[in-house]
Amino acid sequence: MEAQTRNERRLLLWAMLLSSLVGISIWYVRRLTGAPVNEWFSETVVMFSFFTNLTNLLIVLMAGALLLGRGRLSRWFSSPAVQAACCLYIAFVGLGFWFILGGPRNVQSWIFWIPELTAHTLSPILGVVFWVRCVEKGSLNGRHPLIWLAYPIGYLLYWLIRGPLVGYYPYFFIDVNALGYAGVAIWSGALIVLFLVLGTLMWRIDRRQASRNETLSTTA
Repeated sequence: MEAQTRNERRLLLWAMLLSSLVGISIWYVRRLTGAPVNEWFSETVVMFSFFTNLTNLLIVLMAGALLLGRGRLSRWFSSPAVQAACCLYIAFVGLGFWFILGGPRNVQSWIFWIPELTAHTLSPILGVVFWVRCVEKGSLNGRHPLIWLAYPIGYLLYWLIRGPLVGYYPYFFIDVNALGYAGVAIWSGALIVLFLVLGTLMWRIDRRQASRNETLSTTA
């Protein structure tokens, strides 16, 4: 049973790594092929200034580190709270893409459907499955949903600084030019509440699952 669990964990980690890596790689290559070499660095910054791309990169790092199984990065990602946070963020990518942004638009070639189906869809699903099936339960507490807000709030602050400098925003709900600061505050507040609700739900599930596992081990 233990070997089966390890195999399932490795399979899901490989699936997450490949799904996210393939998705962001296709977008990255498309961006670089349309730019001169001296703009590759700035294009890289633009690429990973999208929440989807940055979060999928985070999943690649997590899955790669856990599969490697050694080093500081692996030890950091070994924390169930860190794994839960990463799974929450990638789940939000899928929810945001399909239910807030409205799904794929103007996909001009079949190859660009691949990242839509991987980075935007498959990776979020795999993240949820990985957390439910493979992440150790019982170590979360009520502070973790609040701590996990650091990532989306940090991303928002980044764009509130960067947006006026570059003159655009990647998503309509943080577009100060279109919504004004009041509109962005309303949207951001609503999304932060959504993050908090989802994080709290994960914490409650974590506690319930840990309690159930403890009961099963006691009666076994």
